[in-house]
Amino acid sequence: MLTKVRAWIDRHTMLTEGDKILVACSGGPDSLALLHIFNEFSAEYNISVFAAHVDHMFRGLESAQEAAFVVDFCRERRIPCYHTAIDVPKFIKETGLSGSDAARVVRYQYLRSVASGLGEAKIATGHHRDDQAETVLINILRGAGSMGIRGIQPVNDNIIRPLLSVSRADITEYCLAHNLEPRFDSSNLKTNYLRNRIRIILLPQLEKQYNVAIKDALCRTATIIGDEHDFIQMTAKSIWPKVVTEQDGNMFIDAKEIKKVHIAVKREIFRMAIEKKQGSLTGISFHHVETLLEIISTGRVGSIAQLPGELVAYKSYDGLYLGANDFILPTKVDYLGQALSVPGITHIPELGIMITADLANERVIAPHSHIAVFDWLALSPPLFVRIRSDGDRFQPLGFHGSKKLKDFFIDAKVARQVRDCTPLICDSHGIIWVGGYRQAECGKVTDKTKKFLKITITETGQNSK
Repeated sequence: MLTKVRAWIDRHTMLTEGDKILVACSGGPDSLALLHIFNEFSAEYNISVFAAHVDHMFRGLESAQEAAFVVDFCRERRIPCYHTAIDVPKFIKETGLSGSDAARVVRYQYLRSVASGLGEAKIATGHHRDDQAETVLINILRGAGSMGIRGIQPVNDNIIRPLLSVSRADITEYCLAHNLEPRFDSSNLKTNYLRNRIRIILLPQLEKQYNVAIKDALCRTATIIGDEHDFIQMTAKSIWPKVVTEQDGNMFIDAKEIKKVHIAVKREIFRMAIEKKQGSLTGISFHHVETLLEIISTGRVGSIAQLPGELVAYKSYDGLYLGANDFILPTKVDYLGQALSVPGITHIPELGIMITADLANERVIAPHSHIAVFDWLALSPPLFVRIRSDGDRFQPLGFHGSKKLKDFFIDAKVARQVRDCTPLICDSHGIIWVGGYRQAECGKVTDKTKKFLKITITETGQNSK
């Protein structure tokens, strides 16, 4: 047991000479064995060992007795022990969290507080190999991606898990061999908790009927998937500067650059962007990430997606902005319009864009919503650009008859803020393109088109207002 734990600690460089280690000790077999082991290792690794216990006040006298047991255990071995009682049932009512989630939140808050007071001590928890198998299976059942299937990590910031290489049976044997008399939480026998049902019912059935070594198989899967996730994450970090920029406190993901990226890395980049904005991925599901991927690849300019954590995503001409709920969307500007250089580049700082017009004798395509192609000879120059005004109408491509621009925006679900700064490309007869949304019938390309006009709208940054 000690050889396995020592090898695991060294493999993952968990300890450095002079470290302060705060052992989270519930009084159960896992944490009690861990505290005993670290007390044995203190001289060998030249570390200082402390203990911390949280009474979650779920089980009245039983949990209070566990707290007293941990305090006595530490006193006998001269291990400094920090302990507290927190009314988790009250916290559950206040937050709406599940019992296990609420307990975890308050427990880690306390552990981090104590660790910080000790001078950034490392927090050691008693998670073992069986816990890993249960976690991986739970996450598979929930439909988790690689981040979930990789399971519990040996090292996560200042949290270390030295027992992940040993089983529950190994720990039980260690406690017996060293005359440790751990306390047993009666709630661990209740099958109203998912993890308990996995441990008590599902895993034994899988061992008996499908694979006697199912726990080893799940832990092996966690290792493989974890290594692959690390590679994806490393790749995402390496290309991050090319794909993502921070503008006025918001994340901007470049549509052109992210298009070149493998889908697995795309997902990781979006998760990283969300985590950087809100500090965690709490509440973010696979569906949310897929929605962002769909918006940036095929969404209309101005598309908005509301995310948990008071985040909002906004599709621009060149990519996707990710920011707080109140981050600045385009607002109405004082812009009277101007002539369009054909061919040439027209800068429009009021709208934060530039418009490029190119003429060609061969057919060209419009692969993105911010590019439009026209029959140049079917238009009536000069061309100019402006924003909407009362009474605007145009005939959308493929539409019989004209339509109010206001109605078009409503039907296309274009946000109000975006409508007021959407560039309208016009010829002398009217609107030929609602920039980023829809071309008009006027100037459409046909088999008889001989000269092509390609117009591209490109973001240059925030508008000048």
